[in-house]
Amino acid sequence: MRDEEFLRNKVPMTKSEVRAISLDKLDLSGKKRLLDIGAGTGSVSIQAARQFPQLQVTAIERNPQGIDIIQQNLNRFQLSNFHLIAGEAPKDLPLQAFDAIFVGGSGKHLAEIIQYAAQTLTNQGTLVLNFILLENALQAQDILEQYQFQKLEIVEINVAKWHQLGSGHYFKPNNPTIVMAACQGGQSKNEEN
Repeated sequence: MRDEEFLRNKVPMTKSEVRAISLDKLDLSGKKRLLDIGAGTGSVSIQAARQFPQLQVTAIERNPQGIDIIQQNLNRFQLSNFHLIAGEAPKDLPLQAFDAIFVGGSGKHLAEIIQYAAQTLTNQGTLVLNFILLENALQAQDILEQYQFQKLEIVEINVAKWHQLGSGHYFKPNNPTIVMAACQGGQSKNEEN
């Protein structure tokens, strides 16, 4: 989906290129339940719900502006496979199993959120976390190893978009994003072939 398809406000949005890579790492084909923690504008989970209509998507967001823009986009796209929780992770998260979990924001509860993921992800379930700050990514790596997540993969995405400047053009960079992916036991999709 193009970024322009989403209604926007001041809440930061995961941009289309980072969203595409994050969704690919979630490996949602054939999965039944996705949880989006710290959903922000909901762009990742809304795109997932649209691309995979069999998927039951749950998103949690604590920021009232984020909740408002997610609800507006849900109304815009008429999604029936999406459940929005206005609350804070991990204390307001449902106690149920998920096949995939995406973490866009952790609100200083990264260790508790990864512990929750370790307890609720199904076998071979995927966990994808996005970070702007290197320190948060390094902390997540340590915690994922403590909980024995497998097939840990970390990539940094640097995207710059073509913009006009006077009579010329230049590439305007977005913030670099660290995408971290891991799985809960079993084989990763790359190992199956």
